Amino acid sequence: MYQTNMYEGILAETTTLPGFHGDIINAYFARPLGPGPFPGIVLVHHLPGWDEWYREITYKFANHGDAAISPNLYFRSGYGTPEDVAVKVRGPGGVPDDQVLGDLEGTLQMMRSLPYINGKVGILGTCSGGCHAYLAACRIKGFDAAIDC
Repeated sequence: MYQTNMYEGILAETTTLPGFHGDIINAYFARPLGPGPFPGIVLVHHLPGWDEWYREITYKFANHGDAAISPNLYFRSGYGTPEDVAVKVRGPGGVPDDQVLGDLEGTLQMMRSLPYINGKVGILGTCSGGCHAYLAACRIKGFDAAIDC
């Protein structure tokens, strides 16, 4: 039964977290307001980069009751449109897997440190992000579920 007195609100913001080798990277984070606990989900962007679609889907997961985060795996390549940054990333052959996995491990640790997480954190990725989500689930201890799209 739907409760009409239920508070609905979302916190959504760009934040920072320690990634590979302690580098500080940025990420888009969204969660329902309220005490929780909420399941967590790490969203791994595709090769076109950390774009509007990933911020929208992060927000949408929060709108449906999850604490969601999408780390900017191309942060070290500078600023610009997602297309411009993707060109910089493609030039040298992409981002090294170990760097991506280090960023995802830092993201997982950040999510697990939050007091309103219910103890479960999954990972979802699309395109090259799907490959990285799969690698992360295989090589990083602590993900409870993985979705490779």
